[in-house]
Amino acid sequence: MDKNCCGGKIVDILDLRKFLKLISDTNRLRILCLLTKKELCVCRIFEALRLSQNLVSHHLAKLKEAGILDERKEGTFVIYSVNRKSLKRYKKIFNLIIKD
Repeated sequence: MDKNCCGGKIVDILDLRKFLKLISDTNRLRILCLLTKKELCVCRIFEALRLSQNLVSHHLAKLKEAGILDERKEGTFVIYSVNRKSLKRYKKIFNLIIKD
């Protein structure tokens, strides 16, 4: 494969593929959509999406592991937010590949 395939480096394209595969899960995409609006704790996310807390925690861990989410402690709560820098990177790669 060309090192600059579709305007992006092959490493970036493979990273984008992993990102797209990760968010292709409906629940992860729904979580991401919620967190783009505001930061939330697990209890608010599972209530809003009507999913089990265990399932939401599992998906949050996957998104955090991929660098898509950040977390911070607030008392006994863990508050999740979108890592804007990471999303901008993926968006930039995607825009290089999918041009007007």
